[in-house]
Amino acid sequence: MLSLFSTSSDKAGFRLQYMEVYNWGTFNEKVFRINPKGNNSLLTGANASGKSTYIDALLTLIVPAKKDRFYNQSSGVEKKGDRTEETYVLGHYGNIQEEGKTSTSTQKLRDTNTYSVIIASFSNSDQKQITLFQVRWFSNNELRRQFGIAHVPLEVESDFGQFDSKGNWKKVLDKKYNSNVTKKKIEFIDGPTAYAERMADLFGMRSTKALTLFNQVVGVKVLEDLDDFIRTNMLEEQDAEAEFIQLKESFLTLMDAKTNIEKAKEQIKQLTPINEIAIALTNIKADLFQLEKSKETSVYWFAKKGVELGEKELEKCKEELQRLNNELAELKEKESDLKNQETDLTVQIKSDEVGNQIEKLKTEITRLEKSKKLRSEKLDDYNKIAQSIAQIQVINATLKV
Repeated sequence: MLSLFSTSSDKAGFRLQYMEVYNWGTFNEKVFRINPKGNNSLLTGANASGKSTYIDALLTLIVPAKKDRFYNQSSGVEKKGDRTEETYVLGHYGNIQEEGKTSTSTQKLRDTNTYSVIIASFSNSDQKQITLFQVRWFSNNELRRQFGIAHVPLEVESDFGQFDSKGNWKKVLDKKYNSNVTKKKIEFIDGPTAYAERMADLFGMRSTKALTLFNQVVGVKVLEDLDDFIRTNMLEEQDAEAEFIQLKESFLTLMDAKTNIEKAKEQIKQLTPINEIAIALTNIKADLFQLEKSKETSVYWFAKKGVELGEKELEKCKEELQRLNNELAELKEKESDLKNQETDLTVQIKSDEVGNQIEKLKTEITRLEKSKKLRSEKLDDYNKIAQSIAQIQVINATLKV
């Protein structure tokens, strides 16, 4: 039993607060409501007053899969199949035999244009509320079902009064409860399996087998074999052979894992030296990269340093240039003075008698140098002629011999 239900306070201990049915069985054309308010309640009534019908509605909400539930158990009827979801929605209530016919016809309160709603609201000690609802209707003579779970109270008249077969009623509910909220307050679920799993999760059921247990408990009249009941309905089925096969496979898997681990350890042992070399190589590459980076940086550093030194040297050169310019200016000034003195001396020399004689001597020297040059040129011509004659004489002597 403890394996089927959670003992957490926020999930365990959900009790029925109220329940409503509309167009279910003989509950026709109006809402029928009970209000247990979480208390233990006794449902009483005359035969055929609808007690089992109402319980079957609750069973339908809590056990959604048809294969897991059996209607009309609480009445003690052994014959199965007399009541179905279709008969409850259409409101079957008896069979009559028409006069002159051997067959019987089923009497029903509603036709396929109707719809049926079942609602049950539960809450726990932490005031957490869960409302289960199911809606049924016919489309092309086929029964359709919509499962849903809400986290707020719902009522047939206020929330399902605008039902239509096209599904607009769902849009109305979604807009009413799920607009402008971070967590949906109403969930529409497709299919009994997903509905059962979601319900089991919200109610703290650790297994959907708890739903089967509920179905069995509803129909308990006489408990003949308690052990068999617990084994069949309260314990999870276990396949010993399958568990043994799984255990064997797990053992083989572990052995393979052990072998692989030992193999991996040996590989690690053999690869450790290579790994150490690889690490050393990686460090060398990192150092080399750092050196290359430093080398690239040094180019810019030396360039910057060269610029700084060049600027200092340029400053010194500017100072030296300024000094030389100053000296040059002084020398030019002295040169100008000396030229002035030279001019004065030249004038004085020309105006002096000795100066005149010197000028005459200069003129004579110039004339004599020109004469000397002319005679030198004639001497060169003479030497060339004499040399030519000597060569001719040598040639003649050679010819005579």
